[in-house]
Amino acid sequence: MRAGQISDNNPSVLFFRHRRRHRGFTLLELIVVLVIIGLMSALVVPKLAGPMSNLDLKTASKKISASLRYVRSRAASEKTTYVALFDFDKNRLVMIHSTTPPLVKGDLNVNNGETLDKTPIEPPDNEQNRPDGLKTYNLPDGVKLAKGVSRGGDIQSGLFRIFFFPSGGSSGGEITVANERGRQYKINVDFITGTVQLLEVTG
Repeated sequence: MRAGQISDNNPSVLFFRHRRRHRGFTLLELIVVLVIIGLMSALVVPKLAGPMSNLDLKTASKKISASLRYVRSRAASEKTTYVALFDFDKNRLVMIHSTTPPLVKGDLNVNNGETLDKTPIEPPDNEQNRPDGLKTYNLPDGVKLAKGVSRGGDIQSGLFRIFFFPSGGSSGGEITVANERGRQYKINVDFITGTVQLLEVTG
């Protein structure tokens, strides 16, 4: 070893080499990284939120359609009348037995004020109180019941009913489901056959 040359095995040299290899991040570097992450989030998250919201709307509309078909099937197989109750205030669909003997197939007054007063049907909040096995479907956040249309008029708040009769028919009606971005689906129930049709509103 030459005079004045520091050995590679010198503890001081080893310490500084180790420190150079394992140098941490400076505060400035961390701030730059956080700013980049923030900018990326601001650009990417809104683009992802749109498709997710539309997917929630489509899924909710399909579930409502499937629920209505199920109730129609039960009404026909059990030879009893069922009602699909759309609760606009609580943003949900409840399927229950009908306790309304006066209503008959083709009744035009299913959703007017007089009929609602005569047939108060309040859905239970507790699923455990549903011995008939029918379920309450709460719409997801960002998806809402927008409008109910029947031959008796339009409803945008309160309760909207569609009855399904043992014959397979129904009182008929149309439900519009929408999300916060303005996308809409319409679920139409034929008043003669009781068939359920799902349509996306375009334009």
